[in-house]
Amino acid sequence: MAKKRLVIGNWKMYIADAEEARALSLLLRRKLRGLTGVDVWIAPPTPFIAEIANLLESSPIKVGTQKVTYHADPKHTGSISATMMKGVGASFVIIGHSEYRSAAGTNDKVRAQLERTLDSGLVPVLCIGEESRSPEADYFSFVEGQLNAALRNVPKNLLKKLIVAYEPVWAIGKDASQAMKPADLREMGIFIRKILAELVGRESALKVPVLYGGSVEAENASTLIQEGGVNGFLVGRASARADSFLAIIEAVRQGSR
Repeated sequence: MAKKRLVIGNWKMYIADAEEARALSLLLRRKLRGLTGVDVWIAPPTPFIAEIANLLESSPIKVGTQKVTYHADPKHTGSISATMMKGVGASFVIIGHSEYRSAAGTNDKVRAQLERTLDSGLVPVLCIGEESRSPEADYFSFVEGQLNAALRNVPKNLLKKLIVAYEPVWAIGKDASQAMKPADLREMGIFIRKILAELVGRESALKVPVLYGGSVEAENASTLIQEGGVNGFLVGRASARADSFLAIIEAVRQGSR
């Protein structure tokens, strides 16, 4: 299994004020100076990325973007390309987040986003996850379909930086008690690596960090990282609050020992 531990903070629109974004970034830079055992990345809203990337340039924290366009040609008003984001300091792209998929983000569009991201040299964080669970366990085939649609026929050499974030839709935006149970998460993590091995080969699949996203809080981060078999977290709401985000980071750091 990939040994890299990673926590990504997806600020979504929880931080809508530029001054608040600056203050949180500077606090994280100070608190995480000299951090070892875990990498920390954040994805602020697009208008703040250039300034936040500049503020964190000398820190261990990487800055990325929550979305890029799937369009390859420039004739799309309002669209923002991966190349543009790289030019203002972004290092990674969150691709196929459940909220994007629910707003007409088809598998074909997600695949195109992945291709644009790979072409730009940015790191793709590919989000997958079922909408609901049933006794028939059809969620396994649903997740397999998302991985196949995004990764099949993509040259293996382009996927060396790939990160997969498993985020079951039914567990997002709730509290720690409604997050996925560690045993279920471990089972899904094993399944994801099995599918990755079929797509990119076993050796490459073992190197892909698999993260979990879905109501990760300070209260459950330690149990999930120690028992869930994942390499870290994609954190939403809790990443916009310094105390909870730092507690999650510390739980992952402790879990990496």
